[in-house]
Amino acid sequence: MKGEMLDIGGKKTNKRGEFRPPEANIRSWKYLNTDASTGSDHLCSAEEIPLEPDSVDGFLLCDVLEHLERPEKVLREAFRILKPNGKGWITMPFLNQIHADPHDYQRWTESKLRNVLEQTGFSGISISPMGGIIAVIYDLCHAAVNRSTNQGTFINRLSRRLLQGLGPLALKLDRRFDRSASIITTGYAIVVSN
Repeated sequence: MKGEMLDIGGKKTNKRGEFRPPEANIRSWKYLNTDASTGSDHLCSAEEIPLEPDSVDGFLLCDVLEHLERPEKVLREAFRILKPNGKGWITMPFLNQIHADPHDYQRWTESKLRNVLEQTGFSGISISPMGGIIAVIYDLCHAAVNRSTNQGTFINRLSRRLLQGLGPLALKLDRRFDRSASIITTGYAIVVSN
């Protein structure tokens, strides 16, 4: 990642997860979001990004496509603003809980991702599965326990502790059975260029 970056759907404030933008080689890191509580630099829809064509060196579109009614339109906009030889980093869940933010519309297979990205005009498309069968099982159990209507019960608290303790083991087991990720995966990590 380098130069002028746009984090489409990212959050400057109220972040989730552990990712933080790198500092080396970055001139600016801007955020685009429709939610004012995220502290975005561009408070608007990603279907009409208020930037000139060929204006960013790279973009992030992490765990956003599944929440969009018209994800193809957003990908065309990301392609439009990307400078020649620019890069985009995209992630999309596959076998994962339904998680409205505010909506959850779809999951795409590797074939669908590749087809849409090629039709959009991207090249240098690299699609890698993320977690395999153990990660899928762990993530679904984690979601079930943490989104349960029985919060605070003994069983729920015990389940949370067990899952927390099993997390590192699940990660090790998932790496050992990583061959399954080509057919059973938590999602995809994608790198594109133009």
